[in-house]
Amino acid sequence: MKMTGETIDEMMDALGLPFKTVEARIQRAGIKPISRRVLYPIGTLEAIRNVPGKGRPPKAKPDTGKPKR
Repeated sequence: MKMTGETIDEMMDALGLPFKTVEARIQRAGIKPISRRVLYPIGTLEAIRNVPGKGRPPKAKPDTGKPKR
């Protein structure tokens, strides 16, 4: 039986990101491998493409009331 899926290496190449970043995005997206060989379901690449990074978004700058130039 042949399993089909995507490996982290394939996703690294497609996204141009390092191993740890791809691994972290997969974990944040809640996607589990489908085998012990770390094979992820087809579609994982698209699912993690837009997973937000960790941390808080930047604060909005306060309005000082001065006109912008």
